[in-house]
Amino acid sequence: MRSLALILSCLMLCASLGGCLGAQEQEETTSEPTDTTSLRVNHIQVKGTHNSYHLKPIGPTIRAYDYSHEPLDTQAQQFGVRQFEIDVWWSPGQQLQVYHNQYDSRTTCQTLQQCLQVLLEWSDSTPNHVPLTIWVEPKEWTWAAVDDTTVIQAQDMLDDLEQEINSAWPEEKIITPDNVRGEHPDLSTAVTTTGWPLLDSSRGKAIFVLLGGGDLRTDYHSKFPNLENATMFTMSVENTPESAIFSNTNPIGDAEEIQALVEAGYIVRSRADDAEGGEADTNETERRDKAIEIGAHSISTDYPTQVDGIEYWLDLNVRCNPISAPIDCSDDAIE
Repeated sequence: MRSLALILSCLMLCASLGGCLGAQEQEETTSEPTDTTSLRVNHIQVKGTHNSYHLKPIGPTIRAYDYSHEPLDTQAQQFGVRQFEIDVWWSPGQQLQVYHNQYDSRTTCQTLQQCLQVLLEWSDSTPNHVPLTIWVEPKEWTWAAVDDTTVIQAQDMLDDLEQEINSAWPEEKIITPDNVRGEHPDLSTAVTTTGWPLLDSSRGKAIFVLLGGGDLRTDYHSKFPNLENATMFTMSVENTPESAIFSNTNPIGDAEEIQALVEAGYIVRSRADDAEGGEADTNETERRDKAIEIGAHSISTDYPTQVDGIEYWLDLNVRCNPISAPIDCSDDAIE
């Protein structure tokens, strides 16, 4: 009996130690570090729309104009659009008007102020969204003209554009060139070394980009050298100090160039399709798929959702960028 009691005592002691050791092993396993790499603004890939305000003309029209978008807030809420493009027309003393041209003038919002108000109300109601990128394109300006009147008017237009953005969108909700540059000498150095701002500190905000090159960009840079104190970024040219955000709508022919910019730390906008190009009519997806594959950060489309009679559309949710995001990036952590 004494031997049996001794054996039982030993078994109970072993079981107790085993339980403790097992608990300790489990505790050690569950206490392993779970930290992931902090995501930055350029670590994501989003859907955008081309001429985001656009409604097709009433009556017969050409194929390039034969598409319509839902209101901007519907695009953001229901279709996951995070990049928008707005064309503006300027007349002295008037608000900036929004439409494509005199033959294609139907729009979901009549002025830049109205368009921005629609987006701002959605943004305020959805404060955790990744930054919106809003490209603003002044239309039909004779930037090559050299007479003094044209130069003065161009500067007035840019003044009005800055003022309208700043009056419509709160300063604390804008990511400006100054925010990105920080202590670096220029934007290009900042984005290719330190990098873009952290994604979590950028939620609920917007980035504005002046869509245009040549004299338009030069005039804006003359107003804001090095883009200091500027509200908008400009459409970048490689190997310039202001480089930060590029637009290249040819993801097939310029695939290597686009991917190299993405890998270097720049942000790149590209295109999946255009109505006139015929991708939607034939369900041609090569351009769309290549833009996604090479890591364009925003990919514009005329078809952000399914349309009756057309099989083609850009099915893309906010996600980790396939080229620039860290390996431990999770789509669920983005939005």
